[in-house]
Amino acid sequence: MFIHAIASHEAMQNTLYETLLQSGLSLTTSMVRGPDLRLQPWIELTLHEAAAGDVLLIDIPLTTSKDDLSALQNWLSTRPDLHVMALSEDNSPSFLLQAKRSGVREVLALPLNPQEILEGIARGATRAALQTIRPAPTPVPPQADLAPPPNGKLMAFMATKGGNGSSFIAANIGHILATEFDRSCAFVDMDLQCGDASFYLSSGSHTNSLFDLTRQIDRLDVQLLASCMHAVTPRLGLLAAPHEMESALTITARDIEKVLNIVQCQYEQILVDLPRTLNILSLKVLDMADVIYIVTQCNTPDVRDAQRLVSTLRALGYSDNKLRLLVNQHTKGSWVSVAELEKAVGLKVTHTLPSNPQWVNEALHTGKPLAAVHDHNGVMHALREMAGALLDTAPTKNRHWLQRWMGQHA
Repeated sequence: MFIHAIASHEAMQNTLYETLLQSGLSLTTSMVRGPDLRLQPWIELTLHEAAAGDVLLIDIPLTTSKDDLSALQNWLSTRPDLHVMALSEDNSPSFLLQAKRSGVREVLALPLNPQEILEGIARGATRAALQTIRPAPTPVPPQADLAPPPNGKLMAFMATKGGNGSSFIAANIGHILATEFDRSCAFVDMDLQCGDASFYLSSGSHTNSLFDLTRQIDRLDVQLLASCMHAVTPRLGLLAAPHEMESALTITARDIEKVLNIVQCQYEQILVDLPRTLNILSLKVLDMADVIYIVTQCNTPDVRDAQRLVSTLRALGYSDNKLRLLVNQHTKGSWVSVAELEKAVGLKVTHTLPSNPQWVNEALHTGKPLAAVHDHNGVMHALREMAGALLDTAPTKNRHWLQRWMGQHA
């Protein structure tokens, strides 16, 4: 792994050089932009010198940040193997998210903290060490052009705070769609750091994961996808998050796009559980999603976080028609009423799930779908109503125990 730098002035170049030198590191290439500060010619030269797994440090001035990020997005789409770190005085959420969208792995605030830059380089080194050498792409036969385009409906689930239950809801909606509405469903766990959503459906009893697909991305096909999907039921497949957190460092936004495209070709309904923090991978999912479910609760901290998240999503260009506000664990006498939540966030609440800790906790601790633990409760009723709304149809009512048993074992 080598370290490259593009600075906007000589003082920044010297600062980077001295910071690295104190830790026994050095810059392989170092450039200072010309008087007009245009980034494009300098990044062309640097990318020509940089190899897979290298670290690229880029000083982004406030006056050129928009043009810089645009240039980075064009060039880094062809070089996802680089660990790019942007140095900027702009710490606004819009800049951070646009930087992530452009392919930047990390944003470090100026003035520079030496410890932060060294830790970022260490993460880049870890990612480079884990990067799997991929085989040359297999030539695509001409008839492959006739393959049907992706048509499965993709639903993304995000929580405003940890513990709001978005993973539990997404997993159980998928189970209901598959077992009660007879739809082919895929549940994709994209919380690559925690990755516990798959436990809600399988007790963690799966061997392959998303990482097993992305490390062989150039030969991704229907057979490879099927080998990595855990069959929860005959109509519900689970694509788990990587077992090791380090494995997630090698996954790129382009990998995610390819995986989800082929999943959409094979399944009618795709439910993707996302982390509560936005990054380049989750932004790719949000771009592809037909619907984005924002899961919150009627507590004051949750409302503030919901406001921030919705405001950020709107700033990134996602329309309100794509956003769905969902209240979980709702109880009478909550600190914030549903009407107050709607007014604060600026979105109507589309679904409300009641609090029923007895059965929900049993499902969580046993790693079973809620329907398998207790089929008749307020949460199950609300989840069925939500699943029916997704398909624009009425949920099945009062199913006989034999029908439920046959649906789970068919």
